[in-house]
Amino acid sequence: MWGTRKHYIADADREYGVAVLALVNGDLDEAERAARTALKLRERTTKEDTPRIAADARMLAEILAESDARAEANALYQRALTVYRRYELQYDAAVCLHGLARLHADTEPALSRERLQLAMWIKRSILGGIHPEVLELLNELSGNATACR
Repeated sequence: MWGTRKHYIADADREYGVAVLALVNGDLDEAERAARTALKLRERTTKEDTPRIAADARMLAEILAESDARAEANALYQRALTVYRRYELQYDAAVCLHGLARLHADTEPALSRERLQLAMWIKRSILGGIHPEVLELLNELSGNATACR
């Protein structure tokens, strides 16, 4: 069929945008629906995980984490992290590590702290020491240290 792959990609991009907007607006049901659709459409375009599929998986993981669907969110974060590491996309890997740390902050504080530290180290090396994203990680690490006591 002519243009099928191109249409799947365009539809996936549109659904990804819908998911982002719905998440920002607090509509978790719509965000989840759109993110799942984006991921399914993107998976139809290739046989292997790519950074774009990883971005869709990470978006769905973030939405599921907000909905407290931890097991599925964890699996999707891990999937995205594996792809980002394979392609040496360090910043994106740090974003996944940060998401995983938040996901397990109350159940596994020591593991959460390790992930926060690694994410901070990566972001600090890429963004510099006084970047807002680095400071956010430092703030979460200080809260995590208090929780581990």
